[in-house]
Amino acid sequence: MKKVCSVFILIAIIFSNITCFAEENDKTETETEDTVTYIRGNHPRKNDLWLQYFPLSTALRKNVVISDVITPEDEWETWDGTVVNTHNMEDENAENYDDSHNHYQNILSEVLNFSEGTNAVAIWGDSSAVVDGSKAWGGFFSARSNAKQFLNNKEFSEYIPEGVDLNYEEDSYDTQLIGIEVDVLNDSLPGVYPNMSKTGVQIVGFGNPNSMAIEVRSEDSDKNIENEEDRRGSFESGLYFKNSIAPYGRLIVSDLQQARIGLDLKNTLFTEGALQIQSQQVGTGIIYNNGESGEIYGGTRWSDTEDQNDWLTLRAGNGGLRIVSNDNTQELMVMDNYGGVYLNNDIYINGRKLDEYITEANRVPDNIIYILCAINIFWLIIISSIVVYLKKIRNADIIRLDEKH
Repeated sequence: MKKVCSVFILIAIIFSNITCFAEENDKTETETEDTVTYIRGNHPRKNDLWLQYFPLSTALRKNVVISDVITPEDEWETWDGTVVNTHNMEDENAENYDDSHNHYQNILSEVLNFSEGTNAVAIWGDSSAVVDGSKAWGGFFSARSNAKQFLNNKEFSEYIPEGVDLNYEEDSYDTQLIGIEVDVLNDSLPGVYPNMSKTGVQIVGFGNPNSMAIEVRSEDSDKNIENEEDRRGSFESGLYFKNSIAPYGRLIVSDLQQARIGLDLKNTLFTEGALQIQSQQVGTGIIYNNGESGEIYGGTRWSDTEDQNDWLTLRAGNGGLRIVSNDNTQELMVMDNYGGVYLNNDIYINGRKLDEYITEANRVPDNIIYILCAINIFWLIIISSIVVYLKKIRNADIIRLDEKH
């Protein structure tokens, strides 16, 4: 109850200050039984026109509206209230951006927290979905490129400030759009345990299980588009890090003890790889169990090799490397860390078992057998002829001896 009372008191103070500011600057403020509207400048809201929903038939309702118009003639100031001219964007770069850009706040809610252990919340948007089927948004932010709406519609062209030339060219018209920026200005200890955390966006779920902590959608995400390139409002990257992670840091961290799937990409067909890795030697690839179960990495074969070709290397675990069957019940091949290779099934080469190659290699060809048989027969004939010849000579010698006697 105290928190609710504090919120109402804060709202009363804000609108009290708005009213005073409006009276001092002779601006437009209207209040009806249902809405409070504060308008500064020549804004279409004066005629109750909604830029955001033109020309849709969406049912709309409002409670508090604060509208403003920025013109080239507006007065600007530095942090200490000194009146200055706006900076020329041509002189703006990454090195001097802090001191060279122009910054405007339509609503600035400030809280100075001097109370230890207190959560200081500058803006709290709370929306309750009460009846079954209702929807609630805690906050809604939009940043839009909007030149065409003022140029192409007479309802809004009269609100273009005098002296401003929109000069819209579809091929060259360019604007920077940031839906929401969250700055974490840390001048205390680094947000690393055991220090207190410093978090850009913290999303906390309450009650029953929720859906997505972060959901990225486009204008027509729920529509069937024949050509994906024709989708409106799609993003070039879903999550982008630019020179913003500490050298000792981690890109994405999970401290969950258990979950069903780590990265679910089964519904997406990637045309240049589901995962691309910059890898060069040990420690730069995909590591399993802190390296105890091995690693898959790319790069040269050895760090000091003359061969500069890229290789894909599978580094074995403590026990070695094994390949198992699909049902995870049989080891098809095992390699230990001593170079031993253990195969538990038949080996095929070009569709034939390896033992068939071995048998064929040891078998004497049929033509060689025929030749050897022919040679043997030839030698048998020669030997037989010699034996017969020698036997005839011996018989002849025996006859001669008998005749002499």
